[in-house]
Amino acid sequence: MVSLLYQALQNKRMQEAKKFALDVSHTFIASIINMLLVFVISIILARHLGADDLGLYRLTYTFYGVATMVGALGIPVAVIKYVAEYKDDRANFDKVVSAAIITSIIAGFIIIIIILIVSNNAADIFRMPQMESQLILLSPVFPFILVNAVLYGVLNGLRKMKTYAIALILQQTLMTAFTVILIYYELGVSGAIISIVISSIGVCAYLFYNCKSYIHLILDGYLETTRKLTTFGAKMFGANLINMINLQADVVFLGYFLTATNVGYYSAATGLSKFFLVVPQAIQTVSYPATSEYWAKKDMLGLQNMIDKSVRYSALALMPAGLAIVFFAEEIVVRIYGQGFQQSALPLQILLLGTVIFGVACTSIGGSLAGINRPDLSLKAAGISATANVILNVTLIPRFEVPGAALATCTSLIIMTLLFGLMTLHTLSIKINIKWLAMMIIAALIGFAMFASGTRFLNQYLLGSIILVIYTGLALRIILKGDEIDKIISIIKSRGKNRI
Repeated sequence: MVSLLYQALQNKRMQEAKKFALDVSHTFIASIINMLLVFVISIILARHLGADDLGLYRLTYTFYGVATMVGALGIPVAVIKYVAEYKDDRANFDKVVSAAIITSIIAGFIIIIIILIVSNNAADIFRMPQMESQLILLSPVFPFILVNAVLYGVLNGLRKMKTYAIALILQQTLMTAFTVILIYYELGVSGAIISIVISSIGVCAYLFYNCKSYIHLILDGYLETTRKLTTFGAKMFGANLINMINLQADVVFLGYFLTATNVGYYSAATGLSKFFLVVPQAIQTVSYPATSEYWAKKDMLGLQNMIDKSVRYSALALMPAGLAIVFFAEEIVVRIYGQGFQQSALPLQILLLGTVIFGVACTSIGGSLAGINRPDLSLKAAGISATANVILNVTLIPRFEVPGAALATCTSLIIMTLLFGLMTLHTLSIKINIKWLAMMIIAALIGFAMFASGTRFLNQYLLGSIILVIYTGLALRIILKGDEIDKIISIIKSRGKNRI
């Protein structure tokens, strides 16, 4: 009898592990496709319009991101948590979804009014007159994008990751297609901004169609439920807003101290570096609601295993790729963005150090503290990191210009990772074996030293390729446990039967 119960428990855990991996694969595929399409947009802007217009677009898009974060009030993150908890309680489920949608619509129209009021002042602050018209063109997007965030949260909380992934791909595909078309018709940056609005409206219709069976709008308990959502969301809102500052302060201060052209060069570097967050963000999308479930069920072994896998799989993807970019940064930047963007290579190499560390040890499990109802700890870690980031940007950009912004961001990401990691390990009472991580870092340093000294005697592409093949082989051997390679192969085969 005991053996049967044990076997049933093992089977259940195997099924949960497989679902987790499949969910991650859906979001990973969507994230990869989206990132590639984002690259298409940035490449088109860089090659056809130049660094100046790329910088203008990036600054406008930064305002879009900040306004969306502020307007959301942390509600989408709260929706994920409460939908995961109430998926078997239809009454509370309806209250949560209804309150979130109604509040997001109201917040969206408030942001439109604010943008129309402040757009001229923003253009004056950054000495970019064109920014005013771009912000006005962008303003209608906010009611749609905030409702979209709620509906994404519903799908995420229900673990409907296939639909979630398709919606993400659809939005970015629409944005890319209309950007190409409108730039072809010589609308320039304005065409790229209009494409944001069109794609948001299109995916909003798709999300409503696919979520219609989960949406039953009611006003019952609206104020009480909104208060609950915003109380939890306020902590996550604070943490996310500070994280946004952490990730965007460099762009804002570059625009303030320098020029749109400098922002354009830096945008090329950050665009490539953010590609490294695709894998850990895909993992976090699933690990956040999964943490809530494991914590609620007091399944600490399941939680431990999930956190461990999240960190290790992120490292397996990021560390070899990061070493490759460090070896060939200038060649990659020039081939993608054109001959005028050589200045982006050094900032890219600096950013990669912080991005890889942040992605492996922080982003992949970034929702864990919120999942156990301790978003306040994330807020503290993010606050300290963002403060350091602002101080470093103000100090380093006037002196070192674009590389100074990269160094400031890299340092702040490392600070955030250390603080968040210590808080997560202590609060969740879990252990992470860092022996493998230390071995990977040492191997990376040896590989870099061999590349730096060996290029005098051997072609850099041949030498770099040999080092990367060896390093990747070591990564597979050091990071993956026992039968994990067989499991991964099994999951890949099963993807043929469950295509996105």
